[in-house]
Amino acid sequence: MEHIPYGKGELPDFVVEYRWKPEKEVSMCKPFQGIRSDFLYEGDNPKSDGIHMIWPEFLDYSGNVILQKETEVEEKGFANMWILMKERASYHNERIKVGTKGYMVVGSKILEASGDTHFLG
Repeated sequence: MEHIPYGKGELPDFVVEYRWKPEKEVSMCKPFQGIRSDFLYEGDNPKSDGIHMIWPEFLDYSGNVILQKETEVEEKGFANMWILMKERASYHNERIKVGTKGYMVVGSKILEASGDTHFLG
């Protein structure tokens, strides 16, 4: 099934280098292209600080080609990240720098830990 890129020609808000958390429950819910997870900054409490509507768009092993819809993603790799609430972009621009760590969250499950964040501005 074809994945329609989120940006439609625009650059993503930032790019992450991710790796899966080595927890047992992650294997029950492995992310795939098209998953609409939320984003949690490391150190934030989801109940008091909230989670953010930032969706991943997973790239192939080379980090250049967007994977097709519903393709299960690798254990580690790169993902374009899209901030959905553009009015919150300045908040995220202040928080996201190279080295920022965060998590993709689906429901109450934290699915992955990102490694280096590559902020594109």
